[in-house]
Amino acid sequence: MNLSELMKMQMDFSREKFPQFWKIEDEKDLALRLEYLTNALAGEVGEAANIVKKVVRSVVYNRGDLRLRDVREELEEELTDVFIYTLTIAGLLGLDLEKAFYRKLEVNKKRF
Repeated sequence: MNLSELMKMQMDFSREKFPQFWKIEDEKDLALRLEYLTNALAGEVGEAANIVKKVVRSVVYNRGDLRLRDVREELEEELTDVFIYTLTIAGLLGLDLEKAFYRKLEVNKKRF
Protein backbone atom coordinates (compact mmCIF):
# COMPACT_ATOMS: atom_id res chain seq x y z
CA MET A 1 0.00 0.00 0.00
CA ASN A 2 1.37 3.43 -0.88
CA LEU A 3 0.98 6.72 0.93
CA SER A 4 -1.82 7.95 -1.34
CA GLU A 5 -3.85 4.84 -0.52
CA LEU A 6 -3.27 5.35 3.21
CA MET A 7 -4.37 8.97 2.90
CA LYS A 8 -7.54 7.94 1.04
CA MET A 9 -8.29 5.33 3.69
CA GLN A 10 -7.86 7.91 6.46
CA MET A 11 -9.96 10.50 4.64
CA ASP A 12 -12.76 8.00 4.00
CA PHE A 13 -12.75 7.07 7.68
CA SER A 14 -12.71 10.70 8.81
CA ARG A 15 -15.51 11.74 6.47
CA GLU A 16 -17.64 8.80 7.59
CA LYS A 17 -17.10 9.33 11.32
CA PHE A 18 -17.10 13.15 11.36
CA PRO A 19 -19.32 14.30 8.46
CA GLN A 20 -20.06 17.74 9.98
CA PHE A 21 -16.34 18.51 10.14
CA TRP A 22 -16.08 18.07 6.38
CA LYS A 23 -18.93 20.46 5.51
CA ILE A 24 -16.71 23.25 4.26
CA GLU A 25 -18.51 26.08 2.54
CA ASP A 26 -15.87 28.78 2.34
CA GLU A 27 -12.29 29.71 3.13
CA LYS A 28 -13.23 30.59 6.71
CA ASP A 29 -14.50 27.03 7.28
CA LEU A 30 -11.35 25.65 5.69
CA ALA A 31 -9.13 27.84 7.89
CA LEU A 32 -10.99 26.72 11.02
CA ARG A 33 -10.63 23.05 10.09
CA LEU A 34 -6.95 23.58 9.39
CA GLU A 35 -6.51 25.35 12.73
CA TYR A 36 -8.19 22.48 14.58
CA LEU A 37 -6.11 19.82 12.84
CA THR A 38 -2.79 21.63 13.24
CA ASN A 39 -3.48 22.19 16.94
CA ALA A 40 -4.34 18.50 17.32
CA LEU A 41 -1.15 17.60 15.45
CA ALA A 42 0.91 19.84 17.72
CA GLY A 43 -0.69 18.19 20.73
CA GLU A 44 0.27 14.73 19.52
CA VAL A 45 3.83 15.86 18.77
CA GLY A 46 3.94 17.29 22.28
CA GLU A 47 2.81 13.98 23.76
CA ALA A 48 5.55 12.14 21.86
CA ALA A 49 8.12 14.73 22.95
CA ASN A 50 7.02 14.38 26.57
CA ILE A 51 7.64 10.63 26.45
CA VAL A 52 11.12 11.20 25.04
CA LYS A 53 11.81 13.89 27.66
CA LYS A 54 11.00 11.42 30.44
CA VAL A 55 13.27 8.77 28.94
CA VAL A 56 16.13 11.29 28.59
CA ARG A 57 15.61 12.46 32.16
CA SER A 58 15.88 8.87 33.31
CA VAL A 59 18.65 7.56 31.05
CA VAL A 60 20.88 10.62 30.71
CA TYR A 61 20.38 12.30 34.07
CA ASN A 62 19.75 9.16 36.18
CA ARG A 63 16.45 10.52 37.48
CA GLY A 64 14.37 7.36 37.29
CA ASP A 65 14.40 3.94 35.77
CA LEU A 66 12.36 4.55 32.63
CA ARG A 67 13.92 3.17 29.48
CA LEU A 68 13.00 3.49 25.83
CA ARG A 69 11.98 -0.18 25.71
CA ASP A 70 9.40 0.63 28.42
CA VAL A 71 7.65 3.27 26.31
CA ARG A 72 8.10 1.98 22.76
CA GLU A 73 4.44 1.07 22.30
CA GLU A 74 3.26 4.36 23.81
CA LEU A 75 5.67 6.30 21.59
CA GLU A 76 4.54 4.28 18.56
CA GLU A 77 0.92 5.20 19.33
CA GLU A 78 1.70 8.91 19.60
CA LEU A 79 3.73 8.89 16.38
CA THR A 80 0.89 7.08 14.65
CA ASP A 81 -1.45 9.86 15.81
CA VAL A 82 1.01 12.39 14.33
CA PHE A 83 0.97 10.43 11.07
CA ILE A 84 -2.85 10.30 11.01
CA TYR A 85 -3.20 14.05 11.58
CA THR A 86 -0.56 14.69 8.92
CA LEU A 87 -2.47 12.55 6.43
CA THR A 88 -5.72 14.30 7.34
CA ILE A 89 -4.25 17.78 6.93
CA ALA A 90 -2.78 16.79 3.56
CA GLY A 91 -6.17 15.41 2.53
CA LEU A 92 -7.94 18.56 3.67
CA LEU A 93 -5.61 20.67 1.53
CA GLY A 94 -5.51 18.26 -1.40
CA LEU A 95 -1.77 17.72 -1.11
CA ASP A 96 0.10 14.79 -2.58
CA LEU A 97 2.52 13.93 0.22
CA GLU A 98 4.04 11.07 -1.69
CA LYS A 99 5.16 13.30 -4.57
CA ALA A 100 6.16 16.03 -2.12
CA PHE A 101 8.27 13.53 -0.19
CA TYR A 102 10.23 12.52 -3.27
CA ARG A 103 10.73 16.17 -4.27
CA LYS A 104 11.96 17.04 -0.79
CA LEU A 105 14.21 13.98 -0.67
CA GLU A 106 15.97 15.18 -3.82
CA VAL A 107 16.40 18.64 -2.30
CA ASN A 108 17.82 17.10 0.87
CA LYS A 109 20.20 14.86 -1.10
CA LYS A 110 21.70 17.96 -2.66
CA ARG A 111 21.64 19.92 0.57
CA PHE A 112 23.25 17.35 2.83
